[in-house]
Amino acid sequence: MNRNRREAIGNMFLDVAKYLITSTAISSFVVEKINPTAFAVSVTFSAGIIAMAYFIIPQDKEDK
Repeated sequence: MNRNRREAIGNMFLDVAKYLITSTAISSFVVEKINPTAFAVSVTFSAGIIAMAYFIIPQDKEDK
């Protein structure tokens, strides 16, 4: 049961990171001047969220 919950939360974190990266990419096309600070913060937070999702999602169990 906990394994399924951890996997669901990890997948949610991955979705949030994808939405953050997508919104940053779309805004860079819409706005004429890109704010480097906002871009750096977005990329940093996305990387952090992806790292958290990697450690939250349980590894596959190998059958012995």
